[in-house]
Amino acid sequence: MRNYEGVFIINADLPTETSKGIVHQIQDFVSKNGGRIDSLQEWGKKRMTYRIKKKHEGNYVIINFQLETQHTKKLEQSLRLNDHILRYLLVNKDAL
Repeated sequence: MRNYEGVFIINADLPTETSKGIVHQIQDFVSKNGGRIDSLQEWGKKRMTYRIKKKHEGNYVIINFQLETQHTKKLEQSLRLNDHILRYLLVNKDAL
């Protein structure tokens, strides 16, 4: 398994329960595919430097996890299709 760090910006206009549900979906995906969550940091609502999808603010979440490489493409696809996630970035920490 490889170590990854994921940074996610979730739409700040969503209710808290919905934002937590998105984070829970990401955690479930990792655990169901044999991965492990090492740490989770919720930075909360922050003002963005520039607008993304006409939004000025977003909820920032950072997740450190371990996952097999073949599952990261599925994770990226599900993140790309989720309209509530404004931006995401997955970084392979082993390659640094």
